[in-house]
Amino acid sequence: MRLTLRTLLAWLDDTLPPVQVREIGKQVADSPLAQELVQRIHRVTRQRRLTIPSKNGPDATDPNLVASYLDNDLEPEKVGEYEKKCLTSDVNLAEAASVHQILSLLGQKVQVPADAKARMYHLVKGREARPATPLDGAAVVPETLTKPIPPWVVGPAPRRRSLERFGPSLVVLGLIGLLSWSAYESLKPGANAPLPVDAVQIRQTPIPAAAPADHVNAEPVEVERPVDTPEPPKIEAAAPAEVAAAAKDETNPALRVFGDPKGEPVGNREIPKGAVGMAAKIDGMLLRFDVDKREWERLAEGAALNTADRLLVLDPFRAVVATGKSTIDLLGNTEIQLLQKDAADEPVIGLVHGRVVVEPSSSPAVLHCLFTGRTFVLEQPADAAVGLQLMNGWAYGRTMPEAGVLGVHANQGEILLSMDKTKETLTGPGTILATSSGRFERLNDDKPPSWAVEPDRSPETADLRGRFLKEFSIDRPVLADLVSATESQKAELKSLAVSGLRALGDLSLLTPILDRPSDPIARQAAIAALRDEFALGGAAAQRAGDQLIDDFGPDDGATLQKLLAGFSDEEAARNATFKKLVDDLSLRQPSLGIRELAFDNLKRLTGRTTISYDADHPEAGHAAWNRLLEAASLKPEPKPNPPN
Repeated sequence: MRLTLRTLLAWLDDTLPPVQVREIGKQVADSPLAQELVQRIHRVTRQRRLTIPSKNGPDATDPNLVASYLDNDLEPEKVGEYEKKCLTSDVNLAEAASVHQILSLLGQKVQVPADAKARMYHLVKGREARPATPLDGAAVVPETLTKPIPPWVVGPAPRRRSLERFGPSLVVLGLIGLLSWSAYESLKPGANAPLPVDAVQIRQTPIPAAAPADHVNAEPVEVERPVDTPEPPKIEAAAPAEVAAAAKDETNPALRVFGDPKGEPVGNREIPKGAVGMAAKIDGMLLRFDVDKREWERLAEGAALNTADRLLVLDPFRAVVATGKSTIDLLGNTEIQLLQKDAADEPVIGLVHGRVVVEPSSSPAVLHCLFTGRTFVLEQPADAAVGLQLMNGWAYGRTMPEAGVLGVHANQGEILLSMDKTKETLTGPGTILATSSGRFERLNDDKPPSWAVEPDRSPETADLRGRFLKEFSIDRPVLADLVSATESQKAELKSLAVSGLRALGDLSLLTPILDRPSDPIARQAAIAALRDEFALGGAAAQRAGDQLIDDFGPDDGATLQKLLAGFSDEEAARNATFKKLVDDLSLRQPSLGIRELAFDNLKRLTGRTTISYDADHPEAGHAAWNRLLEAASLKPEPKPNPPN
């Protein structure tokens, strides 16, 4: 089956037979152009500012031509011409894709009520029902063909039976009565009820000695029998090895999930048969990418993990993945992929972005980590935790990096590291960098970050996780809930949702937030998320730049990329840089994203944080910055001298 625009739309809307679905899916996987077209179709169908094609101009299209194309009734010579127009015009592509999607949802026959159908037949009559004109001009009263049409009203709803009306209420009242009776019975003193304090004291008094013989006829004394008290359990002395193991388990918090000494250990759980790992513990949400559905799905604790699974943890959630010998703690906004060359080997952890903590185990372990196409081997001793982090953080004015740098953090022990033929030893506490060129670089600061040493168990973080988790539902896609959360009234939840869109990789839903009106919090969160994406370098930076150009055009897209990166010291020394930034604050700049980023760059360059600015209403803020520009007061903030 040939891959055309029409077959691609049918494949996206699930209207093809299963055999053709697999065939088209394979062709799409082998064609980068088809994959790019699929992403473009998803993007244009979500853009609200796209309208229908105009009646004239280069994008003009006859609606009958579109209908014939979708019905496969268009002449072959016109099919290629129309598809070419769709490929060069977002308006025509959006119309074809949207109409095809709507038609695919109307596969079932529409049910029309019988009363409505009969009324339609009465409203329209044929040619024979028209009255004939008499020859002599006299008016002829037409004969009534049908009875007068009664007004079409909906009849009263049938009266429900008494059991349906009052049954649920009676059941609820019965349950309330049953619960009340059981509660009353539980409060009544029974045979096993605790005794009063006086009775307990009497029962615990010792039995007096037997009376002498001359007191045989005395009044008998009623004495209660003592309560049978159970003997205390015997405590056997533990073996020295067991005592040492227990003390070791209690004093090493990293052996427990999330560093909690009272938590349940997860490192020794049994991996399901045929799997390379399992979701041992989830605090919030753990996502796995479904290749067939092309979306992220939620995982439950204990779920089996297979080879090539992509796993993602959104911020501020976290999860623990057990792979047999290793226990991987995934922190927020982290994506990994499980790879395995041989079923007998431990899986290779591919770190796409974010940070993980390799929890210590009871015996030495070897972990293979893949980053930016290079395999990194870590020999971990027992009782030593290791933190791994992609260090491509955004820095103002710095050129976007080409590849990733992996940071390895250790708090204690000796960690053996190797890449290709290069080997290094990291003695904790300390940090070492593994570059994509295969070299190791040591840092002057030997103190590892706090997240690699002690997890964040503050009540504020736990509360934030709980509130953000409520934004998601079980029966809806994660992406849909995340898009809804970007419009939350809570600023912290909105920022987390915008950051989550970037983590899911759907930049077509992230970049339009830069121009969202009356929402500066969402715009600033989108700026931070895009800067994190650009900081990854390589294909991630290229994908983000292409998305900006697709959504904002070549000129504005290039301007946004420059503002996201920032200005170098040489560029900041030019007066033209400040003049352009101040001009972009005014209403002459239609893009809200460029206005917001121009203000951000002015604050970072000058260090002036007291001058307010509102991109939605920029008049007052622009006037204040313009006065500083005219007075030649806008200059780069002096940088502090580096320490000796």
